[in-house]
Amino acid sequence: MKTPLVLACLVCLGVCACTPPEEDVYPKRRSARADNLERYMHKARKFRALAQARSKPVVQDGLVQADVLKELVPPVQDVRLSTLVFAQKNALESSVRENFAKQTADETAALLAQFRDEAVQAALDAHTPQDFAAKLDEQTAAYAQKLADFSAKQKTLSWAAPDAAQRRASKQALQEAAAKMLDGISHDYGAACAQKMEPVLHKMADDYALALSMVQDRDALQRELKRVGEEADQAFDAVAAEFGDPIAALSEQQAISLRAKLIAAHQEVEKQFEQLYGKEAVLRTRDIFEKYRDAANALVRKPARLSQMQADLARAGEEYRREMAALQVQLNEKLEINAAKVRGTPLSLAKK
Repeated sequence: MKTPLVLACLVCLGVCACTPPEEDVYPKRRSARADNLERYMHKARKFRALAQARSKPVVQDGLVQADVLKELVPPVQDVRLSTLVFAQKNALESSVRENFAKQTADETAALLAQFRDEAVQAALDAHTPQDFAAKLDEQTAAYAQKLADFSAKQKTLSWAAPDAAQRRASKQALQEAAAKMLDGISHDYGAACAQKMEPVLHKMADDYALALSMVQDRDALQRELKRVGEEADQAFDAVAAEFGDPIAALSEQQAISLRAKLIAAHQEVEKQFEQLYGKEAVLRTRDIFEKYRDAANALVRKPARLSQMQADLARAGEEYRREMAALQVQLNEKLEINAAKVRGTPLSLAKK
C-alpha cells in the first residue's frame, strides 16, 4: 500500500527540481534608475581615469635619447694601422734592396780589385811580353766568367730576407711612427681613447716583428703582414667603439633621419594630449616642439665632439620636457576653472 504513495512523492520531487525559478523564467526588467546609475558610474570612472592621467607628465624626457646620435653616425672603419704596417714593410724592403745593391757593388768591386792585383802580379812574373799577354788573356776569361756567374746569381735573388739588425731597426721605426700617431688618434677620438689604444699599438709592433723573424718567403710575409694589419684595425675599431669620442657633424640625410624620429615621437605625444585636453591643446604643443626640433637640427649640424653633441641634445630635450610640463599645468588649471564655473564655485576658490 505504501509503494504507490512513495512513487508519487518521488515524481513530485523530480518535477519540482527540474522547474526553473520564476525569476529565471520571467526576468525582471532593469529600472531606469539602475541604468542611470550605471551610466553615471561609467562616466565617473572615465573622469577619474582622465584626472589621474592629467596628473602625470605626458612627456618624461626628450623625444629621443642622446644615444641616437651613435646610430645616426655609424663608425667608419679606420685603416690607419694596417696602412702604417705596410708603409713600414715597404720601407724595410727598400732598405733591404739598397743594402743588397750596395753589397752587390762591393762584391763586384772586390772581384775587379782581385783581377787587377792578379794582372799586376802576372806582369811582374812574366818573362816575356808574349807570356804576360797569354796569362792576362787567361785571367780575363776567368774573371769574366766569375762576373757573369755573380751577376746571374744576383738576378735570381729578387728578394732577400732582412737580417736581425734590419728587423730590429724596422720594428723600432714602426713603434716610433705609432707613437707619433697617438696625437692624431687623440684629436680624432679623444684623449681617453688614445690612452686605451696604446696596448693595441704595442701588440701590432710585436706581431710585426714576429712575422719578420719567422717568414723567409716574400709572398708569405705579405700575407702575414696583411693579417697583422687587419687584426690591428679590428682592435682599433673595438677600442674606438667603446671609448671613442669622435668629432662629428650630421649630414643632411642624417639630420633628416633625426627630424623624422622627433616628429614621429611628438605625434605620439599629440595623441595623448588630444585624449586628455582636446585638439586645441595639440596646437599649443606644436610651437614647443618646433623650437625643440629646430634647436636639435642646428646643434647636430655643427662639428663637435660626440659627447658634447649628446649633452646639447639632452639639454634641448630637457627644455622641451619642461615647457610641455608647464603647458600641462596651464591646461589642468583651465579645466579646473571651467569645472568650477559649472559647479558655481567662485573662481578665486577654484584657482586655489
